[in-house]
Amino acid sequence: MDVGSLWLRTANVKVEYIVKTNPWVLAVVSAIACSVLLVVAQSLLSAASKKRYLFVTSGEKHFLFSDFLERLRWFSNGPKVIHDAYEKYPNTIYEIPSLDRTSIVLPARFLSEIRELPTSIASNSRATSDFFVGKWTTLDYDIFGHANIEAIKTQYIARIGQQIGPASHEAAHAFNKHFTRYKDWTPIAAQPKVLQIVAQMVARTIVGPEVCRNPQWVESVIGYARNVFMGAVYLKVVPSVMRPLVAGFTPYIYRIHRCRSKIRDIIFPVIQQRLDWRQNEPEYWEAKVKSKEMNTVDWLVETSPPEEASPEMIAHRLTGVSFGAAHTTSNHVTNCILDLAADFDRWAPPLREEIKSVLGSKPTDITNADLSKMWKLDSFMKEVQRFHPPSKLSVNRKILQPLSLSSGDTIPKDAHISFAGVPMSMSEEFITDAKTFDGFRFERLRRDPQKAHSGLQFTSSYAGSLHFGHGRHMCPGRFMGSLISKLLIIELLQRYDLKLREGETRPQNLMFMDMDMPDPTYEVLFRDRNMET
Repeated sequence: MDVGSLWLRTANVKVEYIVKTNPWVLAVVSAIACSVLLVVAQSLLSAASKKRYLFVTSGEKHFLFSDFLERLRWFSNGPKVIHDAYEKYPNTIYEIPSLDRTSIVLPARFLSEIRELPTSIASNSRATSDFFVGKWTTLDYDIFGHANIEAIKTQYIARIGQQIGPASHEAAHAFNKHFTRYKDWTPIAAQPKVLQIVAQMVARTIVGPEVCRNPQWVESVIGYARNVFMGAVYLKVVPSVMRPLVAGFTPYIYRIHRCRSKIRDIIFPVIQQRLDWRQNEPEYWEAKVKSKEMNTVDWLVETSPPEEASPEMIAHRLTGVSFGAAHTTSNHVTNCILDLAADFDRWAPPLREEIKSVLGSKPTDITNADLSKMWKLDSFMKEVQRFHPPSKLSVNRKILQPLSLSSGDTIPKDAHISFAGVPMSMSEEFITDAKTFDGFRFERLRRDPQKAHSGLQFTSSYAGSLHFGHGRHMCPGRFMGSLISKLLIIELLQRYDLKLREGETRPQNLMFMDMDMPDPTYEVLFRDRNMET
């Protein structure tokens, strides 16, 4: 056990003892700590109060702790700040009051020069790690190493067609486990069920059939992601100098290490077996690499340099792959369910007709070529994502050395840059009638010979659709996310009719900082499909 883990465990034990024996002591210590945090935060922020660029705010005035309170307000008011800033300053470089970093938003005209920057200058993975306070939540720089990116690109881009069979097979198994027959309209909180299914489907391609149905694996990877997120939220509201103290009083950090421990216990024997095959049975391993049976564990063993090819490092990186896959995809599928249920009679019949025309009499024998023919489904998913992407900001990068832009402006080292992805996708500059939800918008555009077709598919991008990133560093797992989403939506449409409760409209998502996610407690009405529709 490393020193950090030992310290965290000791701190948690001490907190539990204080809570049980002298709860008033904890209250006093907490009050003192909060006071110290406010003073330290104000002094740190005041020292950095000289802004390089326009600093946008919520518009409220504060006499004391103005910067600190503005950054705290960002937690609940972030989406509004992002949209308001874009409307006021669409062609201006400005800084938003992010909780724990210098966060600069660039106008669309810089997109072409940012998209091609090498990772030595502008790093997506380091931006992600910093966002989730990776130094403390274990989502550190190593978890997004070169071997990880190469493994994902090989498996989920170059060989994406080989993933549909295992994923489809696992979808059928997991779907029957979490959904059943509903003779009458039945309220179902869809997101938790979809998350379990997606996590199992993703695990099938990451760790293989011998592990993906292990309930402890699914529970641990979901728990890891949930606690990384919650731990990061708590740590982001305090200055970095105070994080060692706060981390010791935060239960999420302990839970992260507990989940990681379970993950290692499960996957270490599998990793060691692959390492042994590669070292001691080179002919067998070479044949396996050329086969269609490779999963992410196998590819990490294959692509990791010798100094990184250890069970510890490969298990560490597997948690990163799992972290990035299950929650974003399950939230997207849930958003699709909500938008379908809100106007089911409008969207479901054309989608069902398309599915039937492509799959014919073999609705369970789906290929990647079949999915590529479903333009309406692809369009519906892209429109849902346009309204409800994981983040309001896109093309996030951490600047690793001072960056001079074509305008003559300079972005300082360690600043984070991004583009206002959602406001841009809601702008008439890039999309006609942008504020209207039109599920088949992109399908019509793809069929229009007068329109440029670049960026109109779910997994592609242009200035009006940046939710997977843009350029050479777009999300490498987007094709797998698309595949899983389509398989689940097809399954749902073939099995069920959906609607909202009488008098209800599409519920608002939960939004804070720059994030957007469906309410996991919201219930949609499910009923077995009326086969006349």
